[in-house]
Amino acid sequence: MSSAALTSPPDSPTDATSPASVPPPPDLSSVPLLSEDLQLTYLAEGAANIIYRLSAPPGAPPTDEYANKLLRLRKALPSAQPNLLAYSHLLHTFHPLFPSHLLVPTTLIKVPKSVILRENANLLQLEDAGKRPAKRRGLYLEEEMEDYGFVILDMSPHPIEDLPPTPPDTDDTTAPLATSVITGEFKGKGFLTRQILVEFKPKWVVQSPSAPANWKRCRTCALGLQKRGGKPNLCPLDLSSQEESRVRNTLQHILPSVPPKNLQLRPGESWEDAKKVIENHTADFLVSSELMPLLKRLQLEMDPLGPIKVAREGNQDYREKFVTAMTVRDLTMFLRIDLDGGVEARIGDLDLKTGEAGKWDYWSKVEQTLITDGYYTGTEEGALEKGLWCKP
Repeated sequence: MSSAALTSPPDSPTDATSPASVPPPPDLSSVPLLSEDLQLTYLAEGAANIIYRLSAPPGAPPTDEYANKLLRLRKALPSAQPNLLAYSHLLHTFHPLFPSHLLVPTTLIKVPKSVILRENANLLQLEDAGKRPAKRRGLYLEEEMEDYGFVILDMSPHPIEDLPPTPPDTDDTTAPLATSVITGEFKGKGFLTRQILVEFKPKWVVQSPSAPANWKRCRTCALGLQKRGGKPNLCPLDLSSQEESRVRNTLQHILPSVPPKNLQLRPGESWEDAKKVIENHTADFLVSSELMPLLKRLQLEMDPLGPIKVAREGNQDYREKFVTAMTVRDLTMFLRIDLDGGVEARIGDLDLKTGEAGKWDYWSKVEQTLITDGYYTGTEEGALEKGLWCKP
């Protein structure tokens, strides 16, 4: 990028979804149609999407068609992209940024309107039964403007086909189980595993270009303090530092503190033993994997200006790269950690942040608040008592 691009007059405000930047549509000739007879089981949801497990209808023989796969359907949000356009961006913008083995495999599927209507009725039943998170109630699947969903890889722990043999020094053939703190469900009664799944958002793994030169906190920690006061938060700079001691400090915010439900411990193996193994595997991965350096490089390359300057001065090219950076900052990392193996890592939730619905104004205002109110520099009221400082 030439320096002239930084000083040229700003283009008229446009989003990364302007006609010049809309990717070509995917080939729809081979997109399958979801069977209306399949059973959808509510699994989890975020602000914009709901995740379902797919299975054969009650009374029908099990099917392997969607084994180890989940269905993601989008909610009726004004700022949400149609899944067809989102899939085009996924194929042409985001997937080329990462090696395939680090991505959650995602395919497009056509979803009958009757399925959407049925699942919205089921959401109301979940609400009536108190089984839907309170903060998610009142928002339902898009019925009018959506014909597609995403089929994604299920990163849930794999079952143990055969329990490990009893070591020769013990006759104990039982293993303790405890309540899970991991979001999600396992795939059936009696399901035992030697794996756990954790998921988190790495966020801003490099400092914002808008931050003052004398900053004491990273963008994510500064925003966390501004929103939640003194609550500790995972520091992305530590997470991506590739320094073992700093990485291990972040794991208390990532790994479970109690045994997940259905985790099979070996005879004589305590949860403390297993937890140490899990921590070692995870730390080794975060220190040595190509993923963290890649996230840092992408965020640096895609956002050289920062939210304030790109909103005020950035031309179309800078704006398109910025929304790509914001998307990368909001991706979700899934780690399937095997007590007897290593870590399988995948990234998902690469949903384009378009800048629509007032987002450009919101991003620059948030950044300006962090600067003027002293959250970056640790000069806000009560900063010393909070004691939260970040290392470069």
